[in-house]
Amino acid sequence: MKIPTTDSIALGGVQRELERQLEERLAVLEELQPFALPSVDPVAYQTSASHRVAIGQITAALNRIAAGTYGLCTRCGRPIAAARLEVLPYAAACIECQSHAEAA
Repeated sequence: MKIPTTDSIALGGVQRELERQLEERLAVLEELQPFALPSVDPVAYQTSASHRVAIGQITAALNRIAAGTYGLCTRCGRPIAAARLEVLPYAAACIECQSHAEAA
């Protein structure tokens, strides 16, 4: 199911932004890698972990773009609000589903 309101031009811009964010996070992760051990630098370790999570989310969003399901909640299938995607372009869930997941 494709998002009826998302045109290919806007989706191309989102894809480019996600690819830029992915490259940026991969570069930071590579830079932190030598220090990212809890016993060496706990802050670098936590920062690396955060970047790995975001890299996974960005990659999943790029896969959803390729599959034609970007912008649809992976839990309920309804469209994710455009404002949410503007703030968090790799969001996988609508606000309602995300709230339920965080409450659990």
